[in-house]
Amino acid sequence: MIKTNFDTRNLSKILGNTVKYSNGFIDGINISQTNFNKDLGNFIKDALNKYIDAKARSNPESFHHIYEWEMTGQPNGRLFDFSISYTKNLIKFTGKLLPSRTPSPNSGDVFRDKATIMEDSVTITIEPKDANVLVFENDGETIFTSASVTIENPGGAEVGGSFENAIQDFFNNYISAGLLRGSGIFDKLGYPREYLQKFSQGTKYGKNPGIVAGKEYLNIRGIGIE
Repeated sequence: MIKTNFDTRNLSKILGNTVKYSNGFIDGINISQTNFNKDLGNFIKDALNKYIDAKARSNPESFHHIYEWEMTGQPNGRLFDFSISYTKNLIKFTGKLLPSRTPSPNSGDVFRDKATIMEDSVTITIEPKDANVLVFENDGETIFTSASVTIENPGGAEVGGSFENAIQDFFNNYISAGLLRGSGIFDKLGYPREYLQKFSQGTKYGKNPGIVAGKEYLNIRGIGIE
């Protein structure tokens, strides 16, 4: 009769460390979730700004109102701003329109609320202030009038709601169909290479290599995100 002895203590240790390693990997993901949301939020915010700039350059008739005069599509001329707040489970974007600081090239006056008024298609009435008559250009003709002038669509018929529509299009369509897929984020998160790379360490040392691997798995810097 042939007898063999098989020492299972080392195998049990390996299996135990493997379980600890897997739990550590999950812990590393949980630890890094807030930073992941912060990096992802800032990436999306930057992309949203560039998306609106690009739409404005290609269609200035619809977006000139959310930039300083004669600066449509230029980052340093934006009259809008987005901020982000984030937690472990949430990324929140908040947008606002900013007051203009530069004078109109036609009147020389600063139209502070041009972005908000034009975006909301608010009817405005212009009256003489320090003079008896108003002077303005209309279709190349200089107009003089002592009466008030009512403008129903300041900025033109195409500007109303265009900023809001661009934001909705970005989040409803572009962000999933083009932005995130093209960035490489889906590819990285779809295959946890970090788990496999440190697996052999995990079988020896247990939880700590798993935490490191989990953190690296959710690190999305260097794949188009800075």
